[in-house]
This record gives sequence, C-alpha cells and structure tokens, in this order.
Amino acid sequence: MIAQTQLKKPSNWQDFEKLCKLLWGEIWVCEDTIKRHGRQGQNQHGVDVFSYVEKYAGYCGIQCKGKDDYTNAQLTESEIDIEIKKALDFEPKLKLLVFATTANKDAKIERWIRKKDIENRAKGLFAIDIASWEDIVDQLERYRTTYNWYVNNCQFKDATDVHITFGGKEKIAIHPEYVRTIKHYEYKELMPFERTLLSQLKDLASPNFDASIMPWNRPRRIDKRWCELNIRIENVGKTVIKTPKLVVSFRPEDIVKIDDDFYYCNDWGINEAAKAQINAGRDAKREVFQTYKNQLEYRPKNSVFVQKDYLHFHMSLIPADGIKALPLFWKFLCEDYQKEGFLTINVEPKIEECIRTIEVYDEIELKPDEVCIEAKIVEE
Repeated sequence: MIAQTQLKKPSNWQDFEKLCKLLWGEIWVCEDTIKRHGRQGQNQHGVDVFSYVEKYAGYCGIQCKGKDDYTNAQLTESEIDIEIKKALDFEPKLKLLVFATTANKDAKIERWIRKKDIENRAKGLFAIDIASWEDIVDQLERYRTTYNWYVNNCQFKDATDVHITFGGKEKIAIHPEYVRTIKHYEYKELMPFERTLLSQLKDLASPNFDASIMPWNRPRRIDKRWCELNIRIENVGKTVIKTPKLVVSFRPEDIVKIDDDFYYCNDWGINEAAKAQINAGRDAKREVFQTYKNQLEYRPKNSVFVQKDYLHFHMSLIPADGIKALPLFWKFLCEDYQKEGFLTINVEPKIEECIRTIEVYDEIELKPDEVCIEAKIVEE
C-alpha cells in the first residue's frame, strides 16, 4: 500500500474529474447513477459531476477545481462565489454542492465555505462543502475501489507538462515609443513688403498637390508603439504531445492592437501570378492566426511535440496608453491534456522630447506653450 503522503495529485483535469466521479460515487452510494455533467465548452451551471443521492433526497453536485501544485495555486473567494451563483441555475435544484480541489487545505477558504454554507441554508438553498487534496486522500484510504483504480491507473502515469515563457522569462518589459512635443509660439513682426509676399505665397499654395509622393516611392509609415513578443513552449513532461495548440489572449482594455506578424505579398511591380505563388507558400507555412481582436492561436505544423523539445513563435502588440503592466493569458491544448496560466508584461514607454517653434505674425495668435504626447511615427 502506498502511504497517503505519497499519493501524487492527478496530472490533468480529466483524471481529477474522473477521480471525483468514482470517489463520490462510493461516498454517496450511487456508483451506477453518478455522471459527468455535459461536455467541455457547454454551460455546466457550476457542476462538473452530479447524481441523485438517497441520503440527501435530491441531486448533489461536485465542482472540480484542479490547481497547479508547483505554483501553490489556491481556490479564491471570488471563484467560489461565481460557481455558487452558477449552481443556482442547475436543474433540478441541488441539495448539496461540493468543491473538490487538488489545492492544499487552506483555513481561510474553509472559513469562507462555512460562511457561504450558512448563508445558503438560511435562504433555503443547497448546502456547500469543500474537499481539499488532503481530504480526498483521507477518503481514498476508506474507499478501496476508487483507491485501487487511482493507484493502478493514474498514480504512476507519465506526467504531461509544458512551460510557457517569453523566451525563458515569465516577466518581461516592453518599450513602446512616443514623442512628447512642446509647441512654443513666437511672435515675429513683419515688414509691409514681407506681409505682401507671405499673402502671395499662400495664394499660390495648392493644398491638394503632393509633388513627390507616387505609388512606387511612397514612404512606409511605421508606428513605433508596436512591441514584439517571443513566445516559447517547452515540453517539460515525460510524454510525447500530439496536436498541440496554444491560445494567447489579452484583456481588451489593455491593448490597442495585436498582430500575428503574418502578411501577404502585395508589392508594387510584381505580377499577379508571382504574388499568388509567393502567398501560397506563406499560407502553407503559416502557424499563427489572429482569431479575435484580443486573441491569437498558435497551431504548429508539426503535430508531434517530443520531450525536452521546444516550439516558439512571434507576435506583436500595441499596449493601451497609460498601462503600466498587463497580463498575457495562455491556454495550452492537446489531445489528452490542457493547462492554462498567464505571463506578465511591464510597459516602460520611451518618450522622445521635441520642441516645435511656431512663428505667428499677429499678436492675437500667440498662445501659451502646448504639450502633447503622441505615438512616434517614422517613415522608411
């Protein structure tokens, strides 16, 4: 027999959900009727596993919360409140909701659960309980069928795991560039003949004529707020990963734009047949796709990702003005495994100082100095 302290936590959420189903099937004496609720992606109303339980004369549910043991992740009060609110819509009405988690015992969270349990009972709603990993291990010692299944099928499984970084770092700084311009107005008194000449020059000026800018020599305008990110995925587990995909997203309010660094050839002077051939080649190699305004997907062409190997891709973003730090949220998906987390981006703008002197020829046009900060745009 393996000592309780040697029982490893499940390596993925699928194994943990199945463990909860089997264990509470024994605890509630409903092995034949307990079920997983719906499928991934559907609204589960705060319930992952459910069954009618004779002891409670009604339906009971389990909310499974797998947590990363290596970052000491814990359930939070807000997570609990959200899932309780969702469970109110489960039909038929629940008699009991259990939070089962791989997180270690936490007195603060247990106190919050007790508080919510009392509040719910006072309203005539379902009872609330929690089972942390130590509680689950204690139950496994009592319920031998589930214990034997877990030891034989999950305990010694090779663990799948990935490490997502910015080229090896979990926190980086980016440096969008801006120009801080001070407009300084100066009065210049003109002689009469200078005023006449200035008036004539204004009359001759053509506002719609651009003498030098033609399609083949128009300079390219580059917004220097764009910052490149290098995302690295390392297979740090003990299994070969098949059909991997990484979804990267940002809070909409944190960014102005993102870009997958992919573009089609549309150069002037290249015939359409050559463009089509070039673009077909680029499409065949494409791995990064912008799926929403704030989200990208990386789908590597190689569907097999071996141990100790790594994948990487580039993307770019413009952070929102005034943002000092923003999270990059990621979710890694493959055939039998998924993991999610976030990385931190600190925003440290580079600001170029510029003084622009404006001559005015009428004293009433004099103004105090004006300061404006704008994106740095360069032409190439």
